[in-house]
Amino acid sequence: MTFWKLIAPGALAAALWVTPAQADTVTFEFDVCGAPNSTVPGWVPNGDPNVNGKVTIEIDAEKGLMTMIPSEELTSSIKYTVLHAHLYDAKFRLASTDKGQSTICWAYYNTTSRGGVCDPDDYTCQSLTGVSEWPWQEYGYAVNFYRDYLKRVAAEGGEGWYLMLHFAGGHFATDDEGGLIEWDGSPFMEASFEGMNSIRPACNARIGRKLTDRNFGTADACNPMMHGVMADEYFADANGNRWVDDDGNLIEEAVARGYDLETEYLFFNYRDNGQSDRWGGPEGGAGGFLTGDDEGRCANWPLQSYSLPQDG
Repeated sequence: MTFWKLIAPGALAAALWVTPAQADTVTFEFDVCGAPNSTVPGWVPNGDPNVNGKVTIEIDAEKGLMTMIPSEELTSSIKYTVLHAHLYDAKFRLASTDKGQSTICWAYYNTTSRGGVCDPDDYTCQSLTGVSEWPWQEYGYAVNFYRDYLKRVAAEGGEGWYLMLHFAGGHFATDDEGGLIEWDGSPFMEASFEGMNSIRPACNARIGRKLTDRNFGTADACNPMMHGVMADEYFADANGNRWVDDDGNLIEEAVARGYDLETEYLFFNYRDNGQSDRWGGPEGGAGGFLTGDDEGRCANWPLQSYSLPQDG
């Protein structure tokens, strides 16, 4: 017999399946997107506005094994390589930090040599589609630690746990009027939260970038495999505007605003970088709460105005 129990209100609530005849399996289906959320300001406030879809996570509550299944809608909306993924504790139940904790993280190791199904350089596979009954013993990295925490997620019905996806790339920040923000290297600019990034100072989630810099590895000492790897297109800003043409020349509107090709402008990375008390920064490319999208933050995302052609 299978019991069905809703664990969050509303049509978008996650669902819990328990099969007593076998090892208990807890299943969550929830929305994931790059939209801001208000539950913990600073968590995915600067994600990829184009990303939207669903994720199904199944946890064997007895063995502490996780299977993650992204929807086709989600995978097709992700433009850049998916480098890393986490389950964060947004309820601050872990004493090492008051900003939440990236307790459960995967990628880099989900390869055939470690019991997985992914090639060593296929990070998107390792982060999204190579997570089946994970972690397996061959994984070899904090296996029992991860299994214990997955059991905890299942026991708590996923309450307060947040899936975070990190991508290569990112976008330029904009002010309230849609303008670019010149990089000044101040503590606020260098960290995911207000305050200096003293843990991984060469791996910030916020960096200065020139408008024509397509190098994924700029100002990033923590992801050496991205150094010298170029994006196909120049990066856009938070509203989807590109201020240079395909040849790397300033468009007319950029000239009118006084932008140039030598100034560094504030840029938000989608990578697993940024200030944190112990692990990764809590900003990323996209995310969603396991217990459902009570805010409706993903329901009408991305904004219809995003990436529309701009005058000039």
